[in-house]
Amino acid sequence: MLWLYRFLMGYVTVLFSGDFCEKILNLTAKNRITLWDSRLTKKGIESNLLARDFKRLRAIIRKSEIKAHILKRKGLPFKTAKYNKRIGLLIGAVIFMAFLKVMSGFIWVIDINGNETVSSSQILSACKEIGIKEGVKRSSIHTKTDRERLLLKLDKLAWASLNIEGSRLGVNVTERKKNEADETAPSNLKATADGIIKKIDIVSGNCLVKTGDAVKKGDILVSGVIEKLSGTHFVKSQGTITAQTVEEIKLEGKYKAEKTINGGKQKTKNVLEIFSLKIPLFLGEEKGEYKSYKDTKSLSFLGKDLPLRIHSKTFYFYETYKLTYSKEQLKAELQKKLEKGLEKGSSIIESNVTETTDGLILTALVSNTKNIATEEKMLISENNESPLG
Repeated sequence: MLWLYRFLMGYVTVLFSGDFCEKILNLTAKNRITLWDSRLTKKGIESNLLARDFKRLRAIIRKSEIKAHILKRKGLPFKTAKYNKRIGLLIGAVIFMAFLKVMSGFIWVIDINGNETVSSSQILSACKEIGIKEGVKRSSIHTKTDRERLLLKLDKLAWASLNIEGSRLGVNVTERKKNEADETAPSNLKATADGIIKKIDIVSGNCLVKTGDAVKKGDILVSGVIEKLSGTHFVKSQGTITAQTVEEIKLEGKYKAEKTINGGKQKTKNVLEIFSLKIPLFLGEEKGEYKSYKDTKSLSFLGKDLPLRIHSKTFYFYETYKLTYSKEQLKAELQKKLEKGLEKGSSIIESNVTETTDGLILTALVSNTKNIATEEKMLISENNESPLG
């Protein structure tokens, strides 16, 4: 264990030179200074001795003709000396690692997976009601019990699981499927618009109209009630009924108007969230017209999630111009707007323009051939009777 003692104390390799440098062996022995691994070289004698003994030796050989030059410094004191000025950094790193260790005992990120119709905000709100939120202790979450409580809060969920990984909680859910009874429930097909029947394609149900009939919006086109010798049967009506429709469209415009366009200017503001405390990293509020989009990034270190988030909000600014139209220009703008909004296959039968005190009104009759049948569930009474209307 002598080598370990020397390493911990620190030692130096010294070259002793000068006339009669061999005297160093007598001087060190006389003053009880231990040398080891001594060897004769062309330049003198090289020996190892403890760093503290070298300080004593310098005073002994000061009056002699022997010169001592340190060749190497070895041992723990010399290895740690270069870090003495960085002790604050070392202490900070230790404190930071301890901080991460403590914070890893809390949940800082909640991931929602598997939801489609039920929003993540609804699930997070339900989790909060049962005591699960960002910042809670991991030990306070009982995955088996809490998953049952979550299912009781949201009856639209058929299954849920809670998985803890570090400081991240994964909430995996499966939503309930639509009631199969609703998919086969008796129904009628009603008209969504006035029109003249052009084509009928029925899969199931009792068709009450024929090609060439004129129908009004709300009329029953196909009934889910079928009378047979065996009795009254209720079915789900399915199919399409194509009709020629005529719709009146009105568009209004003013001679003096404002038009908003994208000005090309954008700006991003960040908010730092620490332990659910939000700190704005900006001053003031944005003014003017803009659209904004939000983005959130979670920070991590060495694969561990930190209780730190950066919320970014990007603003896209718009510019508003005041426009003045002549009568012909405004008429052309309204006509362009009408044509742009027409459904595929539509055609304009006629149109006319009327003038108001500050603008124009464009009235147009638009013809279209489309499916006007929409499904409507039937209410079945206890005595199995259902009205057709």
